Amino acid sequence: MYAVKLVRGYLASLAGLVGIAYGVSYLHGQSFAQTLPIFVGNPALFHMLIVAPSEELVFRFFIPLLLMVLFGLNYLVGGIIAGVAFGFAHWWAYGQNQTALSIAILAGIWQAVVVYLYSNKEESFSFKPGLLAVILGHGTYNVLVSTAPDLTLTAGAIAGLALGASYAFRREIES
Repeated sequence: MYAVKLVRGYLASLAGLVGIAYGVSYLHGQSFAQTLPIFVGNPALFHMLIVAPSEELVFRFFIPLLLMVLFGLNYLVGGIIAGVAFGFAHWWAYGQNQTALSIAILAGIWQAVVVYLYSNKEESFSFKPGLLAVILGHGTYNVLVSTAPDLTLTAGAIAGLALGASYAFRREIES
């Protein structure tokens, strides 16, 4: 079950990030290329191995956990607050426009939802495997955006279709 949650969480993370980026860009009347993060052209592995894991650990683990412990919030409320902080941190760090700020806030909230949906909650909330899934999804998104932005929409669509197929396939096995 761990591997299934990990793969589904990864696919949900990647598909959601791409969908949010393209959807918000479209709603703001901009092309995806106009809202690309500042790190385009930077080393992809740096963003896969350093940036994505550190951002996800801070904004999907540390801040929500701190809010859970200090204020007794559940993970989703803490994750939404951290998602908003994630957006403003991107806006501040990269000097992005309002569209990119909207994308980052929604992406941060989406990532918190993915952590929640794909983490173990049997006895008490565990961040595994949901946190690993969003680290991998965020890292893949960063690699795509920094090395092959033209493939981003295709990769997001494939991830979304694969996620849907994984649920459809499960229903076939159960029946």
